[in-house]
Amino acid sequence: MEAAMDAGLHVVAEKPWRCSRDETGALMLQAKDTQRLLAVHYEYCLLSAVETWRGTLYPGKELCFGGHYFSGRSDHLKIPALENLGSHLLSIKAYAVPQAALSEIRCGYNTPNERCVWLEKAGNRTAFLNLLENQQPIIQRFIEKTEAALNGADFPFGLDFALRVADEVAALR
Repeated sequence: MEAAMDAGLHVVAEKPWRCSRDETGALMLQAKDTQRLLAVHYEYCLLSAVETWRGTLYPGKELCFGGHYFSGRSDHLKIPALENLGSHLLSIKAYAVPQAALSEIRCGYNTPNERCVWLEKAGNRTAFLNLLENQQPIIQRFIEKTEAALNGADFPFGLDFALRVADEVAALR
């Protein structure tokens, strides 16, 4: 990222965010000084249902959030499932209902595919989203938000957001 900014480039990194708070702060300072955009790709946040949750339930203070992300694939990146797959789930929570309590987060490799998130209120499930049923252009939506940010629009998926997601993951370890 440092070299890219030195070359005058913006950067989109893939999750999970694995830099320390100090490293992240230094990168954010350099981005501000060089007027570069640093983004982390949290595509599931841009599902229509997640955007609706953010618009109607934010900050989610009286809710509980849960999710499963199981992948039939192996751990080819050698990143623990909670960190790699769980960051998808926890990014949705951080984006849509950051003050919701956690009810359950489960992740794993080499298991039958399951990717879902849900919200509960007073012990009752109030919303459910199966991420495997997604046919929405979420990558294109991310690119649109990124391009809009280059023209001055607010951008929710910067390093500050990535650090919040990483902190949530770390709290579950």
